[in-house]
Amino acid sequence: MRACKECRKRYLNSFFFPVVIGAALIGAVSIWICPGDVRAQAQSPSPPRAGDRTEYWAKAVRMADVSAKVENGKISIPVDVLKEKKIVRYEYEGSGVKVPLLSYLTPAGKLITAVSVCEPCRSTRFHIRDKSLVCNACYTEWNLETLKGIKGGCLKYPPQVIPHSVENGRILIDEKTVTQWKPRV
Repeated sequence: MRACKECRKRYLNSFFFPVVIGAALIGAVSIWICPGDVRAQAQSPSPPRAGDRTEYWAKAVRMADVSAKVENGKISIPVDVLKEKKIVRYEYEGSGVKVPLLSYLTPAGKLITAVSVCEPCRSTRFHIRDKSLVCNACYTEWNLETLKGIKGGCLKYPPQVIPHSVENGRILIDEKTVTQWKPRV
């Protein structure tokens, strides 16, 4: 009878410990893969809608360069150009600063305007792939709707959203807001 208890104990130990170790490994890997400090990620932008839903499934949309106008303290680009190109890059140059800007349409039709900089890696170019905004240099991905990090090295620093308005078919950004922009890192 004693030998049976010993065998049962040895059998349970040989089964129990590998299961516990496997569960611990799975937990450690999932913590390593998931993004870190979610609170430090960007706040969900809530700009006005610019148009109908936009589909980006299974295709990459390259950033198109456009020219912006500066008049009466406002930087502006046409909404129609954005609707056609889906994601655009333009530069503000004045008051001793040069700041790259971007605008894009989310799949839900929201218009996002931001400083076109991935601050840790200093890239100023992005593209859209599926439902993500992707840095062309480090390939960090952010959710198009919320700009929350998905994967990559620069998760906590998506392009910084700047306020805008839409009037007479043009996207308007306050020049003062852009001239006062400073990198977070």
